[in-house]
Amino acid sequence: MRNKKERKPKDPVIIALDVTIVILMIAMLFVGEKAVIYKLVVDSNASFAQDASMMSFELQRGDHAALIQDKYMNEFNGNTKPVAYNSLADYVEASFLYKIYDTKGYTDRANKQKDACDEARANMSELGVFADKIDRMFAK
Repeated sequence: MRNKKERKPKDPVIIALDVTIVILMIAMLFVGEKAVIYKLVVDSNASFAQDASMMSFELQRGDHAALIQDKYMNEFNGNTKPVAYNSLADYVEASFLYKIYDTKGYTDRANKQKDACDEARANMSELGVFADKIDRMFAK
């Protein structure tokens, strides 16, 4: 009957290490879950839907490229409320393209951009002051 393996009691150090490993694994799972949830919340809040106050801040900084980007992101997200700012972004983009086409001698394309400038200027209401700055910047 001695052939049966006798169970030796486990060393208390081994038991403590096993418990520590289990606790660390649970802590890592908990922290990882919180990090994923935080990332999901941050990503859902960063939908690039810019409001008029953010777009006006970009105008004050003179960041016209960000204004155009915000307009396209708003269109992508279905937010077309800041009409005047979107019109100003259209004006900036059309003015830039007009300058390029006019310089290169593409008169048909330049005329289309000139028409787009006129249409955008009609829709920008109180932001016409910025359109004058754009005109000076591109020296029409």
